[in-house]
Amino acid sequence: MLGREPFYRVGIPHNRHRNRRKQARIRRSGPIGRRGCTMRKPKRGLAGGHRVFVRLLAPNMLFLLLPLLVGWVLYGKTVREMEKELTASNMNLLRQNKDVLDRRFAEVASIALQLTGDTRIIQFQPVTEPFVGANTYRVLETRKSIYNFNLTNNFIFNTFVVYKNSGLVFKDSSTYGIAEFYEKFRYEGFDVESWKRLVIGTYHQRKVLPARDVEVDGTRRSLVTYIQSLGYPRYPQGAVVVTVDNREIEKLLGSLDLSGGGWAHIIDEEGSIVSSVSPDGTSYRIDRGRLTGKQGTVMMKLGERDMMITYTTSAYNGWIYLVAQPATVVLEKLLYIKRTTWTMAFVFLALGLIAAYLIAYRNSRPWKSILDTIVERTDGDGYFGSDAYRFVRDNVSRLIDSNRDLEKKLKEQAPLLQAALFERLLKGEYVPSPDTDALLRHVGIDTQGRRFVASIVQLRGYDGGLDADTLEELDVKRVMVKELLRQRMPGQAYWHDTAEDQIALLLAFDADGPAEGADPIADVVPDASELIRSKLNVATRFAIGGTYAGLMGVSRSYEEAKRVIEYLTWRNRNGTMRFDELPVENGGYYYPADLEMRLGHLARAGEKDAVETLLGELHQINFEDRRLSVPMLRLFVSEMWGTVVKLLPQLAMDDGAVAEQVQTFSSENASYGSLERQYRMIETTYRRICDFVGEHKKSQNVQLLEDIVSYVHERFAQADLCLDSVADRMNISKGYLSQFFKEQTGVNFSDYLEQLRMNEAKALLAKTDLPVYEIAQRVGYSSSNTFCRAFKRINGVSASVFRQPQPPS
Repeated sequence: MLGREPFYRVGIPHNRHRNRRKQARIRRSGPIGRRGCTMRKPKRGLAGGHRVFVRLLAPNMLFLLLPLLVGWVLYGKTVREMEKELTASNMNLLRQNKDVLDRRFAEVASIALQLTGDTRIIQFQPVTEPFVGANTYRVLETRKSIYNFNLTNNFIFNTFVVYKNSGLVFKDSSTYGIAEFYEKFRYEGFDVESWKRLVIGTYHQRKVLPARDVEVDGTRRSLVTYIQSLGYPRYPQGAVVVTVDNREIEKLLGSLDLSGGGWAHIIDEEGSIVSSVSPDGTSYRIDRGRLTGKQGTVMMKLGERDMMITYTTSAYNGWIYLVAQPATVVLEKLLYIKRTTWTMAFVFLALGLIAAYLIAYRNSRPWKSILDTIVERTDGDGYFGSDAYRFVRDNVSRLIDSNRDLEKKLKEQAPLLQAALFERLLKGEYVPSPDTDALLRHVGIDTQGRRFVASIVQLRGYDGGLDADTLEELDVKRVMVKELLRQRMPGQAYWHDTAEDQIALLLAFDADGPAEGADPIADVVPDASELIRSKLNVATRFAIGGTYAGLMGVSRSYEEAKRVIEYLTWRNRNGTMRFDELPVENGGYYYPADLEMRLGHLARAGEKDAVETLLGELHQINFEDRRLSVPMLRLFVSEMWGTVVKLLPQLAMDDGAVAEQVQTFSSENASYGSLERQYRMIETTYRRICDFVGEHKKSQNVQLLEDIVSYVHERFAQADLCLDSVADRMNISKGYLSQFFKEQTGVNFSDYLEQLRMNEAKALLAKTDLPVYEIAQRVGYSSSNTFCRAFKRINGVSASVFRQPQPPS
């Protein structure tokens, strides 16, 4: 009876109530027969009609289920075959990478054995004083045995020999002491002694150390180290060390499909990860014990995702080559077929149910009888179990509950996101863009047609230190202060806690609100301050910045409020103060470090309008508002030129004209007029920087598009040409290439390549007598069946029909 109200009354037993209803129906049913029994009317309840309806519906349902069962069997076999094909493709690619790396490491082992067997290298092992007498000549002769294998093998980074007795390290062109060598070739996490113990303190036979960061002449590199010791197992005399550039290994692993959060490992026999590739930086260590057999594919739950692990084991060194791919990405086509099949199956089943129902209904009772029966049974004569309507209702109810829980969680997270974005907004870290406005509106900060004024509210009386009780008290009072201010503040207010005793307040007004420079909250602040003191017994300081239009003015208003609060703290004063009430400063210029960073950030982004606005503000403050002296203005302009000089090398711009201008500035006599001209030249230089950045972006895009199109037109006839191969050729990611090509040409890369191949195919069909399979190969299709399907899908006719001569009109 779950979810339905009981039909019997409280206090009346169930059976007793049913007996009374039954007696009432008997009294209403009609005259009494010859044997004293009441003659009842035919029952119009659900039971009789339901049995007839089921008998008529059952044969139709049987015929409906038979084709569904056959289709289900065929579907299951198809899915299994597709899964085998997908896993086989991943395994083949993984084996290819394994075979390449096995050959490469076999070459490394051969080089190491060649060096360990060299007579001059062996004879130098017992030398303890290498630079005494004839040993100096042996040093030169031994070094000749070491060849720079990097010249012929880009897989090898460098090769060197370390001797235990002499304490020397030989390279192809140099000889070092171990300490001197380690200063130029430093392993992360090792000092020189621990590195010596690792390399020559233990006998190593074909030892491979996993990839580790190594600082080589000041440059950080990731290297895999191969060690072959000299001497005997218990008496190591040195070691031949061959380092392998881990980037070459990562290139091979990167050829695997790691999209959507995939990653690849190489695991040695000890379970250590020799090398790893993860585009998004997310990977998990896989225990070798969980991988049964030499190769295979298993599904694992890693984190919150189902991952398909494909692995194979090298017969050469016992390493496991492993690639983990999200099941949803690897089996994307399979899942699409599943969804399509399930959808079609449910649609077919629904249509069949409707047809079966209509046929059964046509041969059963009229609709009115069914409605009467439903009404009669709804009165409470019994409940015959769950039905489809109840099932749907329960599921919809659960869905609604789940949506409410999700909305609740989103609302709980919204304040945290709003606080993070608010803090960045106050610091001026936003570049004006439509995305910025949309992001702020998403967390409830409306920026359209608005003016903004920033203020800081500081609660007094907490200068003596903070403990747990005080912090808890401050939390409560901040909430109460916000509520009191919300009742008094005009416009729309946004809040952010900048310290335990400080609250940043941002007020937004419509465009037709207070004029530029007006103070819209000055009238209500004294009243709010008195209200806070009377309600909470807390003295406050209110620091109010200026009113500005647009997001770019928020950080300036907030900086002004901070300067006011610093002044009030310095003077130990309570109450309210606006920025324009601060004493005029004429002893120093205004160019803080955070503003310099923001100016450089905007210039590197090419935001000309924002840069000009910021330069105008600096000019207003330093040249007009502060009334600075000529020497102080000269310092300010000099620092502005310094920012430009630091910025130009970052953009690879020609700084000759700027250097000449700086030299002129340093040599000329300073005056208000000359400093004004210098500042205008700085503004012109910033405009040129922004124009340069914009043109550089455009030229890079044009050149990249030309290279891609040229490469595709040259190689479209190759069957292996695809998005991955072109991305590797251009040294960019597959996702970026796809998005860039779509933005620049308006079509997808795959559609462009397919259309190019089809145009060539149509030309060959019209002008030559080549068979279709040969034309398919010439235009880049490995299978004639694939070509024929694609040709008909794009052109509307088959290739053979297209080739046939058209009858004259």
